[in-house]
Amino acid sequence: MGIKTKPVKGLTACRRLLSIWAAVALATFAVAHPANVPVARAKVQVDGHVDLSVTFDILAFILDQTPELVLDAPMNGLLDGSPTDLQARLDAAKKRFTEGLSIGGPDNPGVIDSISLPTALEIRQSVVGQQPRLPVMMTATIRCHFKKGTSKSRFQFPEVMGPVVLSTEFPYQEASSESVEPGDWSQELMIPTQAQIDAVAASIRKNMAHTAVVAKLPTELQAKTAIQKRYNEWSKAYKSHDLNTLFQILTPDYVIKTAKGATITHDEYAVMLKLRKQKHSDTTLYRTEIVRMTLRDGVAAVWSREITTDPGLNQKTGKSEPVSYQHDYIDLWVHSKGTWKLRSTSTQKEQIVKAPSG
Repeated sequence: MGIKTKPVKGLTACRRLLSIWAAVALATFAVAHPANVPVARAKVQVDGHVDLSVTFDILAFILDQTPELVLDAPMNGLLDGSPTDLQARLDAAKKRFTEGLSIGGPDNPGVIDSISLPTALEIRQSVVGQQPRLPVMMTATIRCHFKKGTSKSRFQFPEVMGPVVLSTEFPYQEASSESVEPGDWSQELMIPTQAQIDAVAASIRKNMAHTAVVAKLPTELQAKTAIQKRYNEWSKAYKSHDLNTLFQILTPDYVIKTAKGATITHDEYAVMLKLRKQKHSDTTLYRTEIVRMTLRDGVAAVWSREITTDPGLNQKTGKSEPVSYQHDYIDLWVHSKGTWKLRSTSTQKEQIVKAPSG
């Protein structure tokens, strides 16, 4: 259940999915993991102030190219070239980022108060010891606000980023996730009033008591057998784009941690899976085995090893060819109401391997 960074170009792992657009099937490998897909998170306050973070392929953006089509050579050139040149091009990219980001809507634009991007030194340091070192996913932090009286939240991102997975969060509400296509605005979401927020807070305080359900816990052998079955179900469903089965295996608060430390929430992951299905990103082989497991009180920590084979593009020959990846994960499974569900995935290692037979 991994997430790769960028096939042939070096996909970063995340968990069972992603790199998902039509061109991605060749240019970035249609893979099982959220590779270089930009992820934006907006925390919107009642007064219209917004804390926005955008994690994206920063080298592709500096080169003014989409993540799906950018080649490795020029990105490696930025990393291995002059630090002064990289910083100068980063400064120019920051200007383009500012010009390409909009909030509030075309008829009611908000205000970008500040944008902070990593420095050239921070970009270089982030790849030290990383294999593969591309893509370089870094985070921009933005402070902004809607105009006074604005009742709806909307965002638009620089087109060169490609599709962006946006999660918008209001106080005391579950985040809403969606895919924002290049050139499009995100959906309009109503900003709650202070009275609505106060009512929700009061309701939460009133219902803090939880009822514990006591159930017979499975043995280690039972747990291992059942969880391996879940891995097999995931592999089959993932290859056939059976989203209902995939979502049933995950808990609502499922979180993925990629090899480079980024996190992807359940809702963001769901958007990526749906996009992958729409773009017909097909994985030809998917296997997961349990390396070892620790079980306690209905919670299993599993070291799993995943092998996937996906369509890829040989950048030297320009020909399509399969590429296989091995990912090692620590998966946290919880036993609830008689079944096992996956709560979190933490990527430990990723590497390109020779395609297994079969």
